[in-house]
This record gives sequence, C-alpha cells and structure tokens, in this order.
Amino acid sequence: MFKYLRRPLLMMTRSLSSNISSAATITTRTGGSLIEVNKALNGWEKKLKDAGVQDIDFNLKCIVSHVLKQKFNTVPDDFAQLKFDSAQLADFERFCEARCARMPLQHIIGEWDFMDITLKTAPTVFIPRPETEEFVRLVIENYKDAKHVDMLEVGCGSGAMSLSMLHQLSQVDATAIERSKAATALAWENAKLLGLQERFKVYNHTMEVDNYMPKELQDKQYDLIISNPPYVKTDEFQFLHPEVVVYENLNALDGGSDGLRVARLVFDLACLHLRPGGKLWLELGNEHPPLVKTVMNLKYQGRLQFVDSYLDQYKRERFVQLQKV
Repeated sequence: MFKYLRRPLLMMTRSLSSNISSAATITTRTGGSLIEVNKALNGWEKKLKDAGVQDIDFNLKCIVSHVLKQKFNTVPDDFAQLKFDSAQLADFERFCEARCARMPLQHIIGEWDFMDITLKTAPTVFIPRPETEEFVRLVIENYKDAKHVDMLEVGCGSGAMSLSMLHQLSQVDATAIERSKAATALAWENAKLLGLQERFKVYNHTMEVDNYMPKELQDKQYDLIISNPPYVKTDEFQFLHPEVVVYENLNALDGGSDGLRVARLVFDLACLHLRPGGKLWLELGNEHPPLVKTVMNLKYQGRLQFVDSYLDQYKRERFVQLQKV
C-alpha cells in the first residue's frame, strides 16, 4: 500500500490547531476512550531518529495509515482530527517499537505495493526495491507489442517481477524458479490473490551447475528470461543497513566475491533454455554491466551476446540486456 519510500513528505504538524479541542483523550458513549493521533505520536519521532531510522515522517504516516486501515494517500499529513481507540493505540506503539528495532516497514505492514499490484510480504523473503520497478517497466516497454511471450524468472522471491509482467501484459505466460521454500509459497499465494495463477507456475529449485532447472522444465525453452540475482559482494555485507542484515534473507543478496556468482549460473541457464534470438534481462550492481560485457566476449561468444545496458533513476548503470545467438 505504501510505496515511494524515498519520496519526501511534507513536514507533519505535531501541535493541534486552534479549532481542535485541546483535550487529547476523548471518552466515547460506551465508556471507551479515543486518543488523538497527534498526541499518540509524542516521543516517537525522537525514538525513531535515535534508532537511526530515516524518512521518519513517511514511516509514521505508513504506520498510522495501516493501523487505521486507511489508504496512505487519504490520510492527512498533519493527522488532523484522526484518533486511535485503545486497541489501535496498542498496535501503533507495537509497530513503532518494531521499527525502532529496525524491522523493515514492509514486514511491519505485511504487504507492499510494487508497480500496480499489492504483494504480501514475509520476513524471510527479500523485499523488492524501487529500482526493480524501473527494471520491470523497461522490460514491459520492450515486450508490450509482442504477440505471445513464454517467460522464465530465475529467483522470483515474492513474485513481484513476474506478477507485474502478467498484470500488465496479457500475452505473457510466466514460469519461475526459486530456491527458498518460503518464497516459493509466498509467490504462489500472491499469484492467487491477484488472480494470476492460471498464467503463473513456480517451482522450488536450487539452481546449480549441470542442474539449472527442475526435471519438469529441463527440456523447456523460453522467449524471455528475467532475473534480479544476488549481486552484493560478500565483503560488502558489513556496509548493509540493519534492516537488511537482521531481517532479510542474506542468501538473496550474496553474489560472491565479485557479485556475479549467481549471475554466471543464469548465463549458463540462458544458453540452454533461451530460444535463438531470445533475451535475458538482468538487474545487477552498478559496476557489473561493463564486466558482463567482457565476460560475454571472453566466455560466451557464439552463445550469448551483450545487447545493451541501462541506467536507473540515480543514473547508475544497473540493467543489462543479453541475447541468445
């Protein structure tokens, strides 16, 4: 429900305006009490700041919206006239404590928007980043006029990329492989929640040398393969944020010494399972596209060729397109 994590919000007004009652707690006819949201916020901004949380206004608005079961964009930035009952107040405080412990906001909320779909999330499954939406839009733009596309995703996680493709392009049929049992189950659950299960299949499988695909798919070929493989160098883990180190599945991030350990397996898989002329699209680290171009020229001549690379919103070279020869 609450995307654009990096989008700045208007500064939230903590004081009550003169036309609102100065009483922070209101007693209902049934004897229960309501507390004004602005009063409930007291102290939490400092606690979140002390915990190292960034985008505090955004985080608080996300939590308030979730607790009140209101759409993010319908909640006023100053929370004017909004109130919690006692149960909602308890939930709000519990969620804020979890955020102070650096639990990712997506896990606290339990779902997250990715492009035009809402996905369930889980603590053991990697959360797709905003740049991945850019990557998917780029692939969609290249296939919007195709008559039919058999697509494979390698390492689908929650299903964000494949399900977004299916949602946008009715001519796509998607198959996915995923090493994590929890992520495989979550991707299938998201497909059913979105009504896309008729065009989506997901297999729990760990891609390895000479065992790239599950038995059911070993003879299959595809028009398109997409992947956002682990690309963080192992020695860079020390620089990751606590939200990632503590709460994310680090197997979904570890790309080995040069960040391309898993990507190389995807290259080999593509050689076997792309149709001639088929495309492989990858989201990688910003230092990887030139390295991938070199790897193609040295090790994959006559099998795969480098087509192009693309910048993300921060002007970093992140996305790569390859083609089966």
